Amino acid sequence: MFGQISNPLKIPIKISGTFGELRNTHFHSGIDIKTQGKQGIKVFSIKDGKIKRIRVSKVGFGKTIYMEHADGTTSVYGHLKKFSKEIEQLVKKTQYEKKSYEVEIYPKKNTYIFKSGTLIGYSGNTGSSSGPHLHFEIRDTKTNYPINPMKILKNVTDTLKPKIDNLYLYNVNKKGKYFPIKKIKLKKVKSNLYLADTIKNIGMLGIGIKYYDKQDISYSKNGAYSINFKINNNTIFNYKMDTISLYDKRYLKLLVDFENWYLNKNKIQKLFIHPKSKYRFMKKNNNSGIINVEENKFYFGEIEIKDYSGNKSQIKLIIKGTYHDSIQKSTIINNIKSNFDYTFESKNIKVEFKKNTFFNDTFIPFNFQNDTLDLGKNIHPIDKKFKIFFNVKDLDSLSVAKGFISKINDRGRAEYIGTKKLKNTWSISTNQIGKYTLSLDTTPPKIHPLNFKESDLIRNIKTLRLRVKDNLSGIKKINATINNTWVLFEHEPKNNLITYDLSDIKFNSNKHELEIIVIDKLENRRIYKTTVYRNK
Repeated sequence: MFGQISNPLKIPIKISGTFGELRNTHFHSGIDIKTQGKQGIKVFSIKDGKIKRIRVSKVGFGKTIYMEHADGTTSVYGHLKKFSKEIEQLVKKTQYEKKSYEVEIYPKKNTYIFKSGTLIGYSGNTGSSSGPHLHFEIRDTKTNYPINPMKILKNVTDTLKPKIDNLYLYNVNKKGKYFPIKKIKLKKVKSNLYLADTIKNIGMLGIGIKYYDKQDISYSKNGAYSINFKINNNTIFNYKMDTISLYDKRYLKLLVDFENWYLNKNKIQKLFIHPKSKYRFMKKNNNSGIINVEENKFYFGEIEIKDYSGNKSQIKLIIKGTYHDSIQKSTIINNIKSNFDYTFESKNIKVEFKKNTFFNDTFIPFNFQNDTLDLGKNIHPIDKKFKIFFNVKDLDSLSVAKGFISKINDRGRAEYIGTKKLKNTWSISTNQIGKYTLSLDTTPPKIHPLNFKESDLIRNIKTLRLRVKDNLSGIKKINATINNTWVLFEHEPKNNLITYDLSDIKFNSNKHELEIIVIDKLENRRIYKTTVYRNK
């Protein structure tokens, strides 16, 4: 299927993120390859192909190349610092034509064709990246389903077995609700074998696990390739991360103990699945990981966790059907049935939950005091966004112009949310339970030069670098000119940095009159002007 291939990097392959592992908002659609802690490592096409898409974004994969191959696959190279010369010229031309840093380009058919092993770019840290690395994917061109890139990578050294931290016991019902019972003690008897304390309980039970996997030459804690859970030699839960759908993320929060994750930052993966969930990488069976334990019966379990290289660890467990471990079920009466619409109203506030907003029947408090709506903690997996409406008919003109609905985060700070403003009513759509209020942003962004100052001679620098920061709503637009000619400043919001490459345009005058206008999402603006000289 894959034909002649080359690795995308010519350095030792160190994995910092595995395919399909559980991230905060999605299943990881590729692998992350370390780039020696730096940017600018050469990136090569993995096989013969043509570029079908190029994207430059402040978020997501940042600077990205999508290359289509004759075998029906597409390779993806993300978080690049820059492209190879031929591609860079196309991108810069498009950015200057559109007067925009963010662009999406679909080259004409068969215009950018590359052989396997050809330089196409340089690794970086652009977009929603927390450090220098290459995000690398293989997708099925027809379906756009990501495929595990480990199928084609060469010389990936991995002899380490997955490590198991803890095991957890849950009571589960048929509708997918679960209640934690206890943490199960584990005893390590071999390098890859753990024995669990005997579980004494009855009823419908589920198991959760906390684990990680490492590679010989990488310290990163990653996800596994496959998990198989057997009870009395029958598989009741199983998956292999060979391929996923980009839509699997809809059900990500159903595969973890979501409340524990949110409250304690403790990511426990459940080995039982919700009846409403659908995962391309998993086949449902009759039990779906739930163990129906009857009184006075014994159940012998085995959990096997394996990485892509075949290294595996096992847990042996015994469940004895007897009343023993306490089950602390919730005594809260749910005020939302998942299959009905609900509207909660109070003075100046309304919340609308449509049918199937939640996966299960749920209790949501509705408190509105001092202009703040409190819906409780964000511990409920949500399938559909719900709407919040504020009556703003009594706001003054400044608040109307510069106000918005915000979410109050765990640190008590307001976070901007794009707000739909009608005459007397403002509204948002959100998928997070929490606190919401009205906020005001009247402060313009800040601009500060980093590598030059007024009247500087800039003959020996290649780029102009400035710090650009907004304290609340965030930066919406940056417009910059030199001598009244538009120039491209690349913007990395996570670093509050904008950069202009001085080689982009050759000006006739050595005197460069720079003007930068930065506008935030509430139209507050800051204008920065200065004069620098290429030569004197």
